[in-house]
Amino acid sequence: MVKLKYLFPYRPREGQEEFMKFISENVDMGAVCLHASTGFGKTPAILATLLPRAKKHKIIWAVRTGNETDRPIEELKIINDALGREFFGLSFRGKKDMCLLARDVRLEGEMDYQDVSFLCESRRKNCDYYLGLKSLDVEDFLGGPKLYSEILKLCRERGVCPYFAQREFLPYTDVVSLSYNYIIDDGMSWSVKRLVPFTSSFLVVDEAHNLQSACGNLNSDRITLGTLTYALREIQRFDSLEARRVENLINRLRSELYQVFKEVPGEEMEFNPKEFLNGLLGKIGANMDLLGEVLNLMNDYGVRVRRSQLDEGKNPRSSLFHLSNFWLAVLENLDVQGVAFIAYRERENIILEMWDMRAAEILRDKWRSFRGCIFCSGTLNPINAFAETIGLEEYSGKSFHSPFDKSRIIAYVTRGLSTKGEELSEEMAKAYVNAIESFVETVNTNIAVFTSSYRIQNDLLAAGLREMVEGKGRVFFVEREGMSGDSSREILDGFKDAAYGKNPGVLCAPCTGRFAEGADFPGRELEGLFLVGVPFDRMSIKTQLYLKYYENLYGKDKGTYYAYVVPALRRASQSLGRVLRSKEDRGIFILGDERYSENRFLQLLPDYIRENLQTVETSNISNELRKKWRSF
Repeated sequence: MVKLKYLFPYRPREGQEEFMKFISENVDMGAVCLHASTGFGKTPAILATLLPRAKKHKIIWAVRTGNETDRPIEELKIINDALGREFFGLSFRGKKDMCLLARDVRLEGEMDYQDVSFLCESRRKNCDYYLGLKSLDVEDFLGGPKLYSEILKLCRERGVCPYFAQREFLPYTDVVSLSYNYIIDDGMSWSVKRLVPFTSSFLVVDEAHNLQSACGNLNSDRITLGTLTYALREIQRFDSLEARRVENLINRLRSELYQVFKEVPGEEMEFNPKEFLNGLLGKIGANMDLLGEVLNLMNDYGVRVRRSQLDEGKNPRSSLFHLSNFWLAVLENLDVQGVAFIAYRERENIILEMWDMRAAEILRDKWRSFRGCIFCSGTLNPINAFAETIGLEEYSGKSFHSPFDKSRIIAYVTRGLSTKGEELSEEMAKAYVNAIESFVETVNTNIAVFTSSYRIQNDLLAAGLREMVEGKGRVFFVEREGMSGDSSREILDGFKDAAYGKNPGVLCAPCTGRFAEGADFPGRELEGLFLVGVPFDRMSIKTQLYLKYYENLYGKDKGTYYAYVVPALRRASQSLGRVLRSKEDRGIFILGDERYSENRFLQLLPDYIRENLQTVETSNISNELRKKWRSF
């Protein structure tokens, strides 16, 4: 047992004491970056190191999604039980998850965070749950750490608002677990930091490799031609001079955008909003100030539409509101380096997107707000690249060896297979299907085929992948683009169940999909993985703009490495990480692209792959697998 200064509830495994010591020696000096694979035990080790300071310095644990907020609180419960402590913590969730009124009224259409917030603001004065807060007894909730579901249940029983109740609990917490947005979005962080002061708190960012994309998603938006059409219908409900000014602007925008969108090629084009707006304003004899004035009017009418929708029992959503916010944001970002504008087709629709690429610039000041920060992930390497791209200027970084048993790992890279090039030839697609066939025939357990993209996946399906798998008596599961959450859950459950049946499953999914990152397949649920290609971003206009921005920021070689190579190998590593979830798991890996043997790619793969990797000729996969599988 580790000395109590660490408050670690388990017998420490290899590397964990070193891990905790590294944190304790460096966290007071600024940021700490930790690379350690899934199964290492990062969560309890970080908590064990920081909890002795929790009475003076709270622990704020940030995760990618709301669903992941429970994990550190579950570990906090274990620490309390094992060591006889009374730490208090909670998994903090937003209004979308915590609003009982939204669950009760059941408005037409699914509501997002903004919709539920609008409902709350509009109905709060007469909401029985909000009014019930007057009788809230905080002491009634403080008996041990609380998961989101436990807070929700207790508040439902007592007739009080769970969202505002959890805010009352924040000053009493030692640990609060929440989504990234409460840290990186100024519009949301105020609701937490005035109750849990950031300056005296330690921030832990879990799965920190997601920060760049989370930041980009937060500050980006898009509209479609449909947005303009629906906004026009909404404003035509009103009869006033101001409404006609808004209607005229929408008509002008739609007319001018139609002309631009006619030039959109089959996929994408860069859009110049400044040039577009100058041309529009020149035709109507107006200026940017007048445009802003009409857009603010549009926003006011959008709010009125939202109220009307709510009164009619419908989702309080408005295209007028969305359209005005989009163009107001465009005006703010006309001359901002790192904000790109793209027009592209999506089925029959055309989309105009504002895309913010400025992760380092936006995030840099966030980290300075905390007493200390810990960033951890199983795919944080190379740490220097991670740190630079999220704006960390001073940090201590360390990579820890994975805990997996080498005797339970088989890894091959194939010679003669590659997805390199703009298109996958029919001959290469057939070669991949034949190689996967050798894998399926030999490895009689649940297998995943993770492809570098949906395009490559479709090429394999066209080459007969499904027919081959089902012809071998295996159950075939495939992730489709745009699949609903319910359909995904059905596939995931079916694939997991197949591991325990007579006919194991084969899951086909892209490295960019929902199963290759985030899904958990412990034990027999996934023991074999065939990685098809290197999951680089497609060289679209968007990717080119991203590369150009990073090359301007960091120089050509480093910019390409940061923006293109590292993200691709992180996706590959995340996909590989689905197989080994604990030290007891076993895994057999085929890296189906000869480029993985190149040092520039190999050095970015997990250590359990690098240290076990052998090269095999594609034609010899069956023989090699049979020799290894017999004794595995």
